Amino acid sequence: MRNVFITTVAAMAISTAAFAEGTTLTAGPVISGELSLDFAEANDKIGGTMGLDLGVDVSGLATLDLDMSATDGSSLTLDNWTVGTTVGALGVAIGDDNGVMPGAEGEQTLAAPAMTESVQVTAGAATVALGFTDWTADITDISNIQGAYTMGVAGLDVTAAADYNMDSENTVLGAGVGGLDLGVAALGGAMTYDVDAEVFGFETVATRGGLTAYLNGDDTNLLQNVGGEYEMDVAGATFAAGANYDVDAEDLTPTASLSFNF
Repeated sequence: MRNVFITTVAAMAISTAAFAEGTTLTAGPVISGELSLDFAEANDKIGGTMGLDLGVDVSGLATLDLDMSATDGSSLTLDNWTVGTTVGALGVAIGDDNGVMPGAEGEQTLAAPAMTESVQVTAGAATVALGFTDWTADITDISNIQGAYTMGVAGLDVTAAADYNMDSENTVLGAGVGGLDLGVAALGGAMTYDVDAEVFGFETVATRGGLTAYLNGDDTNLLQNVGGEYEMDVAGATFAAGANYDVDAEDLTPTASLSFNF
C-alpha cells in the first residue's frame, strides 16, 4: 500500500509541474453564504434552528473549497475542506470530502462507506480516492480505496463505483443513473451492494421544476421510505417544505426551511 501512496504522490508532483505556458490563476476567492431557519418535527413537537453556512471557493489552476457552518449560540466550525490542482484532464485534491460513491436524496437504504481525509486523483471520467486511517499520524496508512467511472449510455449519465476497505476487506459496489427525461419528470437514482452484508439497496428520484420526490428500499424490503421536497423562491429567499414517510414505522416526518443566500 505504501507503493500505491508513493505513486499517488508522484502523480501530484507531475500535475503540479505540468503547468502549460499561458495558464492564468484566479484573481481571488469567492465567498458565499446561506442563512437558514429550519423546522422539523420530533416527539410530536415542531422545533426550529437557525443555521449559518459559509463557503470559500477558488477555481482555476489551483482549487480550494472550504465549507463552514454555525448554529445559534455555537462557534463557526469547518465542516469540509478540499485543496488541489487541475491541469488539463488531470486533477489532484486532498481533503475530507472526496468520496466518490453515488448518492441520492433520502439515502436511508444506500450503503455509505466512510471516507474521512483522503487524496483524490481524477483523470478524465475516472476518479480514484485513497482514504487515510489517521492522516495526522501516518499518511501511508490507507483505510480504504474508492474508484468511480462516469460514462454516457443511451443518453443517460451512468456512474459505476466501488469501495474496498483495507481492514475488513469488504467491498461495496455502487451505481448512479441520471438524465432520463420522461417529459413530465426527470428520473434518476442510485444503488449499492454490500458484499459482506449481502444487501442490495436502491433509491429512485424524480424531479420536476422545484419538486423532488424519492422512494427507496432494499432486496429484503422493497419499499421503506417515500419522501419529497418542494422548493420555491419567495422575494429573494428560498422556501422549502418536505416530508419523509417511514413505511415500516408508519411515521411521517415533515420539514420546512426558509433560507437567504448571499
